[in-house]
Amino acid sequence: MERDYQMWHQREHLLRLDNPDREKLMPKGPVLAALSADFGMRVADIGAGIGYFSLPLAVAVGESGAIFAIDPSPAAREELRNRVKTSQLNQITILEGDAASTHLEDASMDRVLWHTMYHEVPDRDQAFDEMMRVLKPGGQWVLVDWQKIETPFGPPLEHRFSVGDVVLEVTRRGFREVRQFEPGPVTWGLVVEKP
Repeated sequence: MERDYQMWHQREHLLRLDNPDREKLMPKGPVLAALSADFGMRVADIGAGIGYFSLPLAVAVGESGAIFAIDPSPAAREELRNRVKTSQLNQITILEGDAASTHLEDASMDRVLWHTMYHEVPDRDQAFDEMMRVLKPGGQWVLVDWQKIETPFGPPLEHRFSVGDVVLEVTRRGFREVRQFEPGPVTWGLVVEKP
């Protein structure tokens, strides 16, 4: 009985991630445009949750492409499995993992997405190595995270990073900055590339 309640509570929390208010604060359009995913591409959505980006990305890459939705949460993966089944987007593969351990093949991804999770990654050096490993040469990594400003929601200010700090961190690890973009009113966006 307690386990059923916990599963229901987790599902309710996850579904809050997919409400209309989120689209206002974190619209999909600018992020999808930055990813520029096209037919046949292979894209990793790390921290995929319930598929906020994985589902539209699957449409963008088509049946000849592949989306790898990676998340450590069993509840999120289960909810995403249900959505994939309903939508019949069979090009989505759901994997247990995180930014430092994706279980993807070497040099296999055209694009990687980290959306509002940079501040949550405990071992960024290991995660940067993992991104360098899984991206193809010329592959792009799109990062979106909270602006370093006070907001009534989101992570505490001391857990946030400015886009400038992130540029310094990732370029020191061998990535090349492609461009910065504005994904929404409370986030910054960055596109970097594996040489």
